[in-house]
Amino acid sequence: MKKILLSLALVAMALSFTSCGDDEPYSPEITNETVIGKDLINSTVTIASNSVNYIETADYTFDIEYRDMNEATVDVKANGVKFDSHMPYPVSFVMESIKTYKLNDQYVEFFASSPKFLKPGSLEENTNYTLSDVHGYIDKRNNVYSLRYTVNNTWLVLVTSSTIRSRVEGNDYTSPTETYYIYKIDVATMKAEVFMHNIQFTVGGAISPVLKKISIPDIDVTPTATGFDLAGNNIVPYNFSGANLDQATPMAPMNVTNYQGTIDLTGGSNTIFFNSMGGVWDSSSSLYLWQWRAN
Repeated sequence: MKKILLSLALVAMALSFTSCGDDEPYSPEITNETVIGKDLINSTVTIASNSVNYIETADYTFDIEYRDMNEATVDVKANGVKFDSHMPYPVSFVMESIKTYKLNDQYVEFFASSPKFLKPGSLEENTNYTLSDVHGYIDKRNNVYSLRYTVNNTWLVLVTSSTIRSRVEGNDYTSPTETYYIYKIDVATMKAEVFMHNIQFTVGGAISPVLKKISIPDIDVTPTATGFDLAGNNIVPYNFSGANLDQATPMAPMNVTNYQGTIDLTGGSNTIFFNSMGGVWDSSSSLYLWQWRAN
């Protein structure tokens, strides 16, 4: 029996710094940093070959303590998490003092094979749940993160921002020339808008100009055991222009039909297929911020 919980989150960051006086015996400079993720969504439980999908909300807080910016520990605080739709109530817990194994001034990456599971306000270990294989990656420069952990060897929990981005060269998610995608999912309506950057269409022997940014709105989102399916038909896309690519104009002649796509959070990939103006767009790429898959 395999069950998977998928989650999305919006991210905000706050920094505070403290240090010791110069006249004191040496002690490492302690830097504290907090990352807060809210409005986690989309819980998918797979039972045999059937999926039972439901939506949950939860809050995550990541408290990072640096020592001379050379090493750090992370406390992951979760509030209101349900691993299964049959749970009578959500749980809150802390993954305590997880060590980072990669860090610099832009990101931290942390791992724990079996972190301690603590009840809120208690130092006693909560024996109802066992956590394992915790991987986290926090991109401080761009204020986004990813988190993965397993509960009771049954539920795989994945957390990322509600804006999901594809990966481009250099492990970044923007490029002035390369094609990349940005998905923005509306939790309330389970609709998505897909932004496509730096694309060219080939229709017959003709090649279109480079479209720096277009979007396809109002796409239906369906949770799956591994992420999301996206589908839509007869959608008028928008072309963005201006110095900041923030001026949207409808492109009725480029009507999009038969849109089909996937976001695979477990595999860290996405696919896009649709018809437009007598041509076909068919593409796949990796997702940004899934470093833990390489470890």
